[in-house]
Amino acid sequence: MKSALVIGNGQIGSEIAAQLSTVGVSVRIATRSGPRTPAQVGVSTAVSASSLTQSAASAPVHIKADASDRAQLARAAEGVDAIFACAHAAYDSRVWERILPSLDSAVLDTAAQLDIPVVFPESVYAFAGLGDPITETSPFAPVEDKGRIRQRLLDARASHTATSASVVAGDLLGRTAETATSVVRMCITEPISRGRRAFVPARTDVAHGITVIADLAAAMIRAAELLTDVPAGTHAIHIAPSSNPTLAEIAVFTHSELGSRPKRPLALPRWSVRAAGLVERSMYELAQLAPIWYSPCIIEAGELADEVGTRAWQEGVKQML
Repeated sequence: MKSALVIGNGQIGSEIAAQLSTVGVSVRIATRSGPRTPAQVGVSTAVSASSLTQSAASAPVHIKADASDRAQLARAAEGVDAIFACAHAAYDSRVWERILPSLDSAVLDTAAQLDIPVVFPESVYAFAGLGDPITETSPFAPVEDKGRIRQRLLDARASHTATSASVVAGDLLGRTAETATSVVRMCITEPISRGRRAFVPARTDVAHGITVIADLAAAMIRAAELLTDVPAGTHAIHIAPSSNPTLAEIAVFTHSELGSRPKRPLALPRWSVRAAGLVERSMYELAQLAPIWYSPCIIEAGELADEVGTRAWQEGVKQML
């Protein structure tokens, strides 16, 4: 891979761009807002692909492009070897229903048109009701609207003529983890680092699938490489390198790293999360996913873990601290 388009510059997209740039891959980062600082070289979506070439592989080019607009996306992706589709939407199933299917469709259509592979990050939501460890061959078992939307997206990728892969990850933590989207950061490491007690809308004594963002990024890059020379229309589901600590173990480790007196994290009972969901949408969405928070949610890493390695979840916590 010599060049790539990364759609989205959040916790996943920024890590993929950093890893690709480190090994000399020419990277374009497409966002609707475009470049935000003078140091980010930006271009108009009307500019030809030849003007998007980077002067240095270590500096990704930031461009303005709406990934739901096929014309803009095709211009942004012209000449690249792979697309990493990391754009997302607010944590609200109603928003997902309105935005994500059409966004995925535009990305897949563009990848098929340009004959390049596309790789998506994926959650465990489509498998939330399994009750068994999640593997690369697990059947779908959604329990609520977000999971059903994720299943529809996966089904659409599998039936599309584009060559694609979806890399399933657990809850994310690591250097680029964002407080608003990383439950571990929001509920455990941030409160403890401020001298407060950790709180989680979950049981703290059951195994919970965790993925370090750097591992997810490495797995997605490897997944793109594996799509070279496969038949058009191939869709592969991979499991990112993951581990399965309890949330209590993460809290204990966080206290030990900070040198603070260990405090048992406050486990919010299910009824309280449901009640909070009556007035706060994100709590409502979490309450709908009770099976992955109040029962073991174990992820069995696939072959990509052997290829790219697995960072200990403790390293991800250290990065956030």
